[in-house]
Amino acid sequence: MVRLMVLMQLMLVLVMLNSPAVATLLPMPTTVRDGEKVFLECGRTYVGELDLSNRRDVTVTTRGECGSAIITPAQPVSGWINNPRDPRLWSARLDAVPLQFEVAGQFLTLAHHPNNPGQWLQGQKLSPLQLKAKLPESAMVGATLVWRAADWLIQTRTITRYENQILQLAPGDDEGLGLLPETEFYVEGKRWMLDSPGEWIHADGWLHVWSLDGKSPEGRAWVTQRSRAINASGSQNVNIHHLKIFAATLGIDGSDSRNLAISDVDITNSREEAILIGGSGAKLHRIRINGTVQNGIRANDDARDVIIADSQIDGVGMLGMPRRSKGAIVFEAARGHTIQRNRITNTAYIGIRVFRQGIVTDNVIDRACLRLGDCGGIYTFARDRQSLDTLIGRNKITHLQGRMSHAIYLDDFANGVTVRGNQLTHNPGGMQLHNGFGNLITQNIFSDNLHEHILFNETASFASIRRNRIEGNQFISRRETPTFRLWSHHGDKNVRHFAEFENNTYVSTPSHFAEVEGHGHLSYKAWQATVVDEPNARFSMPGISPQLAGERQKK
Repeated sequence: MVRLMVLMQLMLVLVMLNSPAVATLLPMPTTVRDGEKVFLECGRTYVGELDLSNRRDVTVTTRGECGSAIITPAQPVSGWINNPRDPRLWSARLDAVPLQFEVAGQFLTLAHHPNNPGQWLQGQKLSPLQLKAKLPESAMVGATLVWRAADWLIQTRTITRYENQILQLAPGDDEGLGLLPETEFYVEGKRWMLDSPGEWIHADGWLHVWSLDGKSPEGRAWVTQRSRAINASGSQNVNIHHLKIFAATLGIDGSDSRNLAISDVDITNSREEAILIGGSGAKLHRIRINGTVQNGIRANDDARDVIIADSQIDGVGMLGMPRRSKGAIVFEAARGHTIQRNRITNTAYIGIRVFRQGIVTDNVIDRACLRLGDCGGIYTFARDRQSLDTLIGRNKITHLQGRMSHAIYLDDFANGVTVRGNQLTHNPGGMQLHNGFGNLITQNIFSDNLHEHILFNETASFASIRRNRIEGNQFISRRETPTFRLWSHHGDKNVRHFAEFENNTYVSTPSHFAEVEGHGHLSYKAWQATVVDEPNARFSMPGISPQLAGERQKK
């Protein structure tokens, strides 16, 4: 082992002496003053963290016409040698353990087992800190167990021992959701797991990588510790414009800021958040986010009066193996936000999570819920049962994945929400109201959703779903999928009070028009007689009427 290390160090020196000069990198400007305009040179790369914390009236932008200035807190890694033990691998001396690694702009994954993001191992829970599972290697101490604690939640914990096919875990906070009796998991972070292109590992002071193209990473490799590219926390009236950011665990930290303006900024390969917002008055326009491990734009609970508009967000939660993700645009308890004209694609979990006094209009969400379930294209909830006073309007939501994913998801007593003029097409479900009440669903188009157009799901200990209005919508069904599903833990005694239905249009009405607790599948005629009388319903296809719908069911 000692001879091997000496050999690698000698080869490292030879490579460094004979390598071409690395492109000049510029240090980050320091000691930015209040009222200053900071000009970064076009097309140049600035390394480090730009500290704008607690600054006032500062503008940061690119000077010149050769492309946006580039900011990264990552550090280049040089001195790569072909690993003498395995010619498929390249190695470089690196003392600090990195959190993320990329080569030529491509995010590479920490070595893991198994290799396929869609393949999970199965383990049996023995105790809150013990999991029985058979693994191909015994070297597991210090590795990380990554497991699916719920459809919507992925957790991690360090492995402290592995003996007799039993994984012992370090204690930690599981938020009340720990190992399941039968747990799906994968493991990461040990040298033996480095067995595929696009993976890396840090061991014994060396960084090892199996590059995607098989070539040396020299001159194109970057590693990142936990770091921000721009720290604008506590700032006032800061304007960040026309920049590119890459390989930051947190791209822009705007926590506790006032009137932060961010526009025409590209953020690539973030680990935690591309942008974190807090305080009040933040305005984000024409942001382009490409790839994160966890979240896209996330707001702290104190965020107020935030605008996010005309932005493109792709691949949130999709870098590397599956991890916990909250969504592309996330407002968990913040209020007074406007989210307009954004395009969100290929997201691991929720597209847009909205809360109180929100306006969510004219957004396009395509292919969300790719890795986590119990999910919505647009999601909101009100566990305190207070009115959300939120508008979800004129959005287009398509191609969600997962059985329990709905284009619009009103969860946990959501109320006071107006859902108007949306197009909800080719999704597992069009909409879910989970214990929701007092909502207006109007002028929407529900088309070709796989399992139902609207699911009413009452699981509370009391009659929670009531006073919803389903009015002036169009329901298009080209397969035998129920238009409505009404489920309740209380049997069928409450279902008549779930909603009022008025002036809706039904196209290609299925013979199984609805599925209702205690009644099973119902034709339209039986639905009218049993659950709701909708005298002004319209049927757009010739020959389809309430009476004929009933006759089709009899046949």
